[in-house]
Amino acid sequence: MTLAKQRLPGTTYFVTGVCERHEFRLKPTPETRAAFAFTLVESATRHGIDVIAVCQMSSHYHAVVFDRQGWLSEFLRDFHGVMGRFGSSRDGVEQTKFWSAQDGDAVALGDIDTVIAKVAYTLANPVKDFIVPRPEAWIGVMTPVATLGSGMGTIFARPKRFFDPEGWTSEMVIMGSDYPHEFYDLMPLDTFRRKVAERVEAYVADADREVKAGRRRWSGVEKVKKASVWHAADVPLRREVGHRSGARKRVAAATKGRVLAMLASLLAFRKARLEAWQRFRSGLHDTLFPPGTWFSWRFYGARREPGVAVPLAAPS
Repeated sequence: MTLAKQRLPGTTYFVTGVCERHEFRLKPTPETRAAFAFTLVESATRHGIDVIAVCQMSSHYHAVVFDRQGWLSEFLRDFHGVMGRFGSSRDGVEQTKFWSAQDGDAVALGDIDTVIAKVAYTLANPVKDFIVPRPEAWIGVMTPVATLGSGMGTIFARPKRFFDPEGWTSEMVIMGSDYPHEFYDLMPLDTFRRKVAERVEAYVADADREVKAGRRRWSGVEKVKKASVWHAADVPLRREVGHRSGARKRVAAATKGRVLAMLASLLAFRKARLEAWQRFRSGLHDTLFPPGTWFSWRFYGARREPGVAVPLAAPS
């Protein structure tokens, strides 16, 4: 049984979406880039999600987002659902999975230092994967360090394929970067950018040393462009099923104490939610579920207590 997810308003997440079997279904052609950016922005706007940073690779994407209203699950449902149907239309297939259920993640972040680390990881991904020597050379949708938090970005028009021109979507969107106002008390935007840039440059330097030492080499964007969307990345699957499956990482923080506190809070939520669900199933439909309950509230009409996430911890 899937463990209950807690969706508290005001939570920052590191989100990873992976294509089924690590296939190149997100290969950044102009059309797919436009569809990815368009669908991401439309879904984020609809569900109150601030997109801080994003990087679209060929077989997966990373994003750091701030869930203002506690609607992350709806955001991912719409974003992944529409993007998956677009991919099926583009590739002329039916009943073919686009996203991997085993390899995706939404990890709650506990402090501003971890947000910085995950943003840098996101933006350095094409370098860490030894595709290009600099993030700016990557052709997928990606947030430039220089525009973090500015709201400025590339304009993408609604793709002609699949998307209904008479529908309720915008004709074009701006793939910008948000810096939630809640972060300003923790760190000025300029400082945030500088710290992210320093970490990105550290990733660049590490990769450059590996290449110069002859242990790795840059694959280049031309190889990406020539690859089929059905090409699978040569990486091991992150998780198996059954007794050999590993635990999913649900929280991240810079200090062990913060991680343990977040895990204790999550376990307490799951225990309270299970007890409430058992009472609800027995017929006590006025049962009050704990804050952050999502599935039972969304699909069964259960009542839940109001609540907000614990604010991010200040920099160490």
